[in-house]
Parts: sequence; structure tokens; C-alpha cells
Amino acid sequence: MKRIFVLLLVVLLCGCSRVPITENTEKTSQQHIENAAYVKSVWIAYYELQDMIKDTEASFSRLINKRFKQLKDMGFNTITVQVRPCADAFYISAYYPSSKYCFGCQGVYMPYDPLSVMCDSAHNLGLRIEAWINPYRVSQDNKIEELCDTNIAKKWYSTKSKKSHIYVAKNGIFFNPACDDVTRLIVNGVKEIVINYDIDAIHFDDYFYPTTDKSIDSKEYGLYKSGGGTLSLSAWRRDKVSNMVHSVYSVIKDADNNVQFGISPAANIDNNYNSLYADVKKWCTQDGYIDYICPQVYYGFYSDTMPFMSTVKKWVKLSKKPIYIGLPLYKADTVDRYASASNKRAINEFKNKSNIISRQIDYIAHFDSIDGYYIFSYNCLFDDNCKKEVSNMMGALSNS
Repeated sequence: MKRIFVLLLVVLLCGCSRVPITENTEKTSQQHIENAAYVKSVWIAYYELQDMIKDTEASFSRLINKRFKQLKDMGFNTITVQVRPCADAFYISAYYPSSKYCFGCQGVYMPYDPLSVMCDSAHNLGLRIEAWINPYRVSQDNKIEELCDTNIAKKWYSTKSKKSHIYVAKNGIFFNPACDDVTRLIVNGVKEIVINYDIDAIHFDDYFYPTTDKSIDSKEYGLYKSGGGTLSLSAWRRDKVSNMVHSVYSVIKDADNNVQFGISPAANIDNNYNSLYADVKKWCTQDGYIDYICPQVYYGFYSDTMPFMSTVKKWVKLSKKPIYIGLPLYKADTVDRYASASNKRAINEFKNKSNIISRQIDYIAHFDSIDGYYIFSYNCLFDDNCKKEVSNMMGALSNS
């Protein structure tokens, strides 16, 4: 496994646990994982992982073994766990403070390393494990002062020359994707995970440019134009995001070619391109960006806006890379508020039926180019409101 044999100079700066990254860190060989050619994964979001964190490593290890064993017994072969929901981490990092969702307060000393424990548990059970990251989000509120003092975002914001690296919005704080320092931070943050942990993939979610507002990167775009740049603002933004994605892919392959890099974008291809500046077509069709794509097709069969079957077909047609489909178990037994284009008629298939996810699993199984699916999310598997849907899903899961 890629566990660090010796934690060199564990540095505790202002309450944040740190471990340096070295190119020559000794690693053991990766354990053999059960054949997972057809991926059946469940996303474990940070707020679900937060509920699993215990005071001691032994108690957390016992619980996570129990939870992962339960998922394996259900038929899953991959765990995709959110270990960096914001600019903080559920692991010991040289670049990010410990997450406030991990041990209660951002930047506190970590008595143990949750990601290391989860890697051990997953691989001992023959499961793949992916480290899920949100690259650009700093915080889910907009209060800079509530970040710990060693958070790089807080440092940048308080530095006149780097204040534009940080975008403060009503719905949170974000890194500015146009800044090279931001890209380097994201790349270094990925590199340390690949070097230090026995993970099978790095997994990005669907958040890229946090806004279409011209103010976020006006300084950087102005410098680009004054230097002779000719790209439009939208094209330049897409280029910035794609350069980040390419850099992440390259650093992963340089560190360990066996580790995959995948992205789970929103299902709306046009919205990705025009509003999030995520050029998913480029990533799916050109080498050097991703190993797989996992669009979040969080729609029913009768959606006015994005009907499930036609949306899946669009992605299958688009991608030359392995493709997985993200499925919305969280919608079970709920009213789908966004299914109707006009909101003048009710489309309540998730409320009225309890076999939507099982039928979606069966449907995508007919495509040779689709290599699996991801279920959102862990808690829904054990939610009473989802009980009937899960029961039906189990049959499709075992047959896929």
C-alpha cells in the first residue's frame, strides 16, 4: 500500500496538522483488488463521512470496516468518499488544514488519518476506493474570518497582490480558476494524495467556475488581453479549467500511472460548457485529461428537461473515454421539482414508482460503452423513505 512508512517531521502550525511531501517516500506494493471492470460505486459525501468520524482511530476503524463490509455485501465494488469538500481535508495534508467536518473545527490536530484508515479497510475487503475532491470550493459560507489562520485562502485574501485569488459570493467562498497559483495548489493537493495514500482514483465533482460574473477574473483576463491574448472571455475561462484538468491528470500519471482520474460533471452538456466553463467534450474525446467520465444523470424517464434515456445516449455518443452514469437514489419517494419545463404539471415518477433506479441500472446495462454506475448517496441506502426503491435496486445491482 501507499502508506507512508515514516511521517517525516509532522508539523503542527497554528493548530493545523501537516506532513511534508517527498518524491522518494517509500511505499509498499498495492494490494490486489477484486475485478471491478464494471464499476458499482456509492458516493459517501462529507456530511455522511462526518457522522462516521470517531474520537479514536480504533473506533473509527471498527465502524468503517462495518460500513464498507455492508456495502460490499450489497454488491458494490467501489467506494467514492469525499475527502476534500472545501479547502480543508479529511486527511493529513501539507496544503490544506484539517476539515471542520472532520474533527469539529477547521485546522485542529488530527489524532488519526481517516483517509488512511479507509484505504486500509477498503482494500482489505477487496474494494476500490476513490478520493473525491471539490477543487475550487473554499467554504460553504462567505465568512473569511471563520477560516483557520493557516488556510491558504485566508492568507491569499489578506494579501493585496493575491486577494483576487479568492472570490467571495453570497453562497460561499471559492478559488478563482483563472489564477495560476490556484491551479498549482490543486495540482499539489492531488499529488500528495496519490503519493501518500493507496487510492485507486482521484474523483472531481461537478463544480468548476463558480459564476459567470465578469468581476471574478477581470484582473487576470485584462492582463491576458493586454499581453496580446485573443480568446474571448468564455473560451479563455474554458482554457483555464481545461489546463487545470490536464495538469492534474499529468501529475497523477507521473506519480502513479495505475491511479485513475475521473470527473463527475452535471448532465447538461451545454450548461457545463457555457456556465461552468467545463469543456467536457474536450475531456471526453482528447487524450491527457481524464481516464473516465461519470455524468450525474439525476433525472427520471419522464423529465421534460433532461429525460434519462436520451440524456444517457447523448453522453454515450459524446465520450470516447470509459463512461459511468451517476444515479439519483436521493430522489426516491420525492416530488421531482425540476422535471417539468414549465412547472405547470406534476411529474412525480420518483414519488409514484419505486423501481426507477433499478430500471435505470437495467437500461444502461444495454450499452457496451457504459462501464458502470455511481449511486448518490450512502445515507439513502438506509433511509426508510428509500426502502422500497433500494429493495428493487438490489436485484438490478446483483445482476449488473
